Amino acid sequence: MPKLIFLDGDGTIWYPKSTKRTQKPHWIYHDPSTKNQYLQHLELAPKIRETLAFLHSQGVLLVLISANPAPAEVAESELLNKLQYFGIEDYFHSYHSSPGDNPLGKAEVIQRILTQENLLPQDSLMVGDSYFYDYEAAQSIGVPAYWIENTVSNQPDVIPPEWQKISEVSDILEQINHLVEPTLKM
Repeated sequence: MPKLIFLDGDGTIWYPKSTKRTQKPHWIYHDPSTKNQYLQHLELAPKIRETLAFLHSQGVLLVLISANPAPAEVAESELLNKLQYFGIEDYFHSYHSSPGDNPLGKAEVIQRILTQENLLPQDSLMVGDSYFYDYEAAQSIGVPAYWIENTVSNQPDVIPPEWQKISEVSDILEQINHLVEPTLKM
């Protein structure tokens, strides 16, 4: 069982109700009909609440990291508003933003948090819907990662053989069981 799980926000924990993962989720913040009341147009991905509750009950630290072009203070205030809107803020150990223009920005945040928590990369896990901003950023510093399959995220020209994909965040529970079971059988 990982000690800490990093989770992306848009497209991973929540997404626009009308498009889910069929369009990049950021449209909701720019569209004139949704941008001023975007919370009302977002919904949690399937089984998120149950998954977060279970992981939290197991003592796993959950950390939200979301890329955002806004200054950190503004971006992190928006993250807190979303967590509170959905009533899931108590499951999270912390929440952070990374620069929206830097695909490896989350790697810097992840490394900082691992250092603060005195954890190694292999003690954690990253789950997100962006190959470059989530999956590759985590992998670049040795953090295992799962990519939530979707058709709108940019993907590499050459698919790495170790690329780990899931359909929903809740699928990591099954993946974690596969990691834990061999240890229990010893």
